[in-house]
Amino acid sequence: MERIVSVAALTKQQSWTAFVGWCDANRLCAAPAHPWTLAAYVCTLEGKMRMDALRRHVGHIGQMHHEKLRKRPDRHPLVLRTIESLRRRAEGKKASLSPPPLFRAEDFTEAAAAPTQGRRKSTAAETAARGLRTTPKLVRRKRV
Repeated sequence: MERIVSVAALTKQQSWTAFVGWCDANRLCAAPAHPWTLAAYVCTLEGKMRMDALRRHVGHIGQMHHEKLRKRPDRHPLVLRTIESLRRRAEGKKASLSPPPLFRAEDFTEAAAAPTQGRRKSTAAETAARGLRTTPKLVRRKRV
């Protein structure tokens, strides 16, 4: 199982070396890197780094590009959208990992405890949720 890298684990030089190694392994140009290349590299790091470490790692790669070529592929909209989508995906996984509550909060309010008198009419949304028709069925008469 792969371990998650801490925030301060990679220096700027280590980040650059890791990126160049990945580019060489995938036969891609590391300098100047196309934004698509950096976005693909970011996607391969999903789950291996925390989001703050990933952003710092990409920032280090951008700084090295800037020092060498005066270009910053880490600020390209494609790379920024990729990082944002990974962040949303990670938040979605965190939310889905929490177990559902055993009881609803509405079950313990005074309104839920008070008995209702008579039968109340269902709203259209409640009826649709139960799968019953909200409109009458149209019937066609046979011609005689």
